[in-house]
Amino acid sequence: MDTKKPEARLNIRLDPQLKAKATAVAEDMGIDLSTVVRLTLTQMVKDRQLPFMPTALPADTLEALDDADHPERLNQYASAEDMWRKLGV
Repeated sequence: MDTKKPEARLNIRLDPQLKAKATAVAEDMGIDLSTVVRLTLTQMVKDRQLPFMPTALPADTLEALDDADHPERLNQYASAEDMWRKLGV
């Protein structure tokens, strides 16, 4: 009886220098690139988000995300009318 899990292949194109540098870093950690990709995808599926914060987001977006993690910084309004009034709308 075969107990081996079925496998799917993932082929990606990337810069050869990037691959070489990433391979070296992974090897320093004692793992290979396939393991890095598998760990990344597993974490992404588990948390339903990337396992790292992309840094290419605009500064105001990063600030909004940080504010969302600290609700005490957010404005609170008694009503929708109060919100519109304070926003000057």
